[in-house]
Amino acid sequence: MEFRQLEVFAAIAETGSFSKAADYLYLTQSTISSHMKNLEKELQKDLIIRSTRNIRLTEEGETFLFYVKRILDMKDTALQAINSPYETILHIGASSIPSAYLLPEITSSFRKSHAHVTFDIRQSDSTSIINGVMDGSIELGLVGQKATSPKCASIPFCSDELVIATPNTPYFQKMQSRFCSIDELLKEPLILREQGSGTQKAAEDFLSSQGYKIQDLNIAARINDLEAIRQMVVSGMGISIFSNLAVKSLEKHGECLLFHFPNGSRRQFYLTYLNDRNHKPALKEFEKFVLDFYK
Repeated sequence: MEFRQLEVFAAIAETGSFSKAADYLYLTQSTISSHMKNLEKELQKDLIIRSTRNIRLTEEGETFLFYVKRILDMKDTALQAINSPYETILHIGASSIPSAYLLPEITSSFRKSHAHVTFDIRQSDSTSIINGVMDGSIELGLVGQKATSPKCASIPFCSDELVIATPNTPYFQKMQSRFCSIDELLKEPLILREQGSGTQKAAEDFLSSQGYKIQDLNIAARINDLEAIRQMVVSGMGISIFSNLAVKSLEKHGECLLFHFPNGSRRQFYLTYLNDRNHKPALKEFEKFVLDFYK
């Protein structure tokens, strides 16, 4: 088994096409086909189901891909270590709140004492980031929900309050001045994040614990873009449940009002990584730095 065969297989899985994989690796399509044929012959397993319209991985192919990505990642790390000992790239994934409100300060502070470290940061929802950690494409995730797989470690490093943000209008100003109940507030049109968001899961878990059912609320919209929801609230479309970090600046500038849950609700942020992954020294240093930063 050769590294080139693994690279070909990973490229086909990523692009969904032999021809696109050939372009990506600067090889001919016949060479791509030959590498795949030899790899499957050696493994005595079909990894790819070929058809005239598209290709897809077999069950064995999906399993094999998980390990191939980790093998190639380790190879790249090893080459980087011997060829560029003074430069290190950390592949970090972050969900919406950590990427926008936590990572900028963390990475800036870390780089002051680790100038040789470069960050390759992927931003998505918590579920997607955890999946990236699972498939080996992300070394460390900063997310708003705990990974459920026993293969992943989830270390809490920071927490934040959940709040309800409303437009800053006379209507909601009166509600705030008379200390309206959450029951009354939740009758207003509600804008929610799509599934996969750590904030959304934390909000649903808290509401459920208080006896509220999402399906019974007045849902005005669902959208998986944090900034869009912020602007929808400011423009008066409805209210939404946020991490306080995401809306405290809007409140400061008078663009929205914040209502706090009477019993309080906090959501946790986690450092997530594969338990058995070989962490490079710079990554270990960054993990420790983040934990110390929020002590």
